[in-house]
Amino acid sequence: MNKMNSTLYIYDGKNLNGLKSTLNEYKFFSIAYLFHMCDTLPELSDIIAGAFDKTVIDITNLITDGNYYRIFSERYLYILSENIPDLHFCMNYKVFDKFTERFPYFFEEANTNWDFHDFEGVEEQVEPFATSNLNSNSIIYTYNEISAAKGLHEAGTLISLSDLIDQCEGISFQYNLGKISKILESQQIEYVDLSSIVRMLRLRPDLIFPFEILMHRITSIRKVKYCVEYARISDVDGIFPLCFSEKVSIDSAEDLAETVSEEPTTINIQNITTLATEICEKLRGHDAFKSDFQHNLLKFSFLNGMGERKILSIMLCGDSGIGKTQFAKFVSQVIFPGEPLIKINFGNYSTEGVLNSLIGSPLGYIGSEEGGELINKIDTSKSKVILIDEFEKATPSVYNFFYELLEDGVFTDRHGIAHNLDGYLIIFTSNMTEVMYHEKILDSLKSRFDMVYHFVGLPAEEKQRYIQNTAIDLIENLEKHFGTKVEIHKIQNELNELCEYDNLRDIKRNVEDIVFNSFLECYKQE
Repeated sequence: MNKMNSTLYIYDGKNLNGLKSTLNEYKFFSIAYLFHMCDTLPELSDIIAGAFDKTVIDITNLITDGNYYRIFSERYLYILSENIPDLHFCMNYKVFDKFTERFPYFFEEANTNWDFHDFEGVEEQVEPFATSNLNSNSIIYTYNEISAAKGLHEAGTLISLSDLIDQCEGISFQYNLGKISKILESQQIEYVDLSSIVRMLRLRPDLIFPFEILMHRITSIRKVKYCVEYARISDVDGIFPLCFSEKVSIDSAEDLAETVSEEPTTINIQNITTLATEICEKLRGHDAFKSDFQHNLLKFSFLNGMGERKILSIMLCGDSGIGKTQFAKFVSQVIFPGEPLIKINFGNYSTEGVLNSLIGSPLGYIGSEEGGELINKIDTSKSKVILIDEFEKATPSVYNFFYELLEDGVFTDRHGIAHNLDGYLIIFTSNMTEVMYHEKILDSLKSRFDMVYHFVGLPAEEKQRYIQNTAIDLIENLEKHFGTKVEIHKIQNELNELCEYDNLRDIKRNVEDIVFNSFLECYKQE
């Protein structure tokens, strides 16, 4: 492999802020955050595309991880370098020798910058959004009095991180993310104490990297607040330098609760608007719906942030093939790239035992150990977008289930385990007409939907544009792969006739047939 063109910045602990201040136009991330986002090579380039431009990645903890993943790590870093524009790396000087031993061909000596080792510049505060903070407030809470942590633990709101792992011995540790999720949600844990783990990591620096990944994954499950005894705060700074940008000293559990409640929640309006715009650009037509969706997504972000709204629910009715299901896919793809959409299709269920199929059978029943489809898909996808397809085929018991879920944001499965869907978007789709919707859906459930829209076919002009773009894309791909070009003007009349259809899936299939028939004639003649 060739050497990287990126710069490697070497810093010592006291000068990390100096580095961030000098490169204040860059975002700083720990390599553990990237591994949390994607820990497989085939999907990495898609996950990071456009999300990490102008970035500095700290690879210190990857080096302390030992030599266990050397080949994988090397390929991972090269993929990052090849796919992220204006990317640089940094590391603590203490691991530089080990890094050069393990990866001697990564960086040219001229591209290694030592300006921030024994740097004498002023340490400036860097905006919290520029780092891979673990929680929304990017605060590490400290306590001088053990009684403060003990009081929170006895109240059931604090748990030690060491209590969330199954075992830690030898060269690794084990944990079950599904089990951790259920503990945090069922016990309503608010604080995770790092003290015992930090003490252990001082002796086992090779475990820092996987533990940091675990912390990111825990935060993606639940917005916990991390705390540590005050005597360990300098260790936290050294072990997790990019995780926390602010420290709050707390002397009692009461003060902690008061301080947390007073912290304002920050909503990034620009990010939400950008996501909503990207989603709407993918959906053809339905302009009134798209405008309303952008407004409701922003409103939900604020209401959810203050605990007033748990789930954003959208009901879409209309004929098949006009964009209802596609919209749900677009939402998941844009907000949770690389994660599978959570899809439940009631057309696949029988009328008997449908709720058991959804959330599992009671203990003792056949199949009770398998869980329900909704639970299994939530556990295997980090997407927080759920598509409920063919909702008109659901039963009254299912209607009651969703009535309670949309009200509380939580449901309890047949084993008595609570599942928290706070922050989820649930999109219901159905072929019902407006009349059928008002006749079939209970008024109580209707009142729980944040948005209800009836999709109609695209206007002729929009359909023509869709047909033309679909044909052009296919023609270009066929020419790219097989070297034969279709002259679109020769099939234009056939394409124009497709405007009579409303179903976009049917239109796309017909476009493919028309283009391919013409392509095949040309291909045979060559």
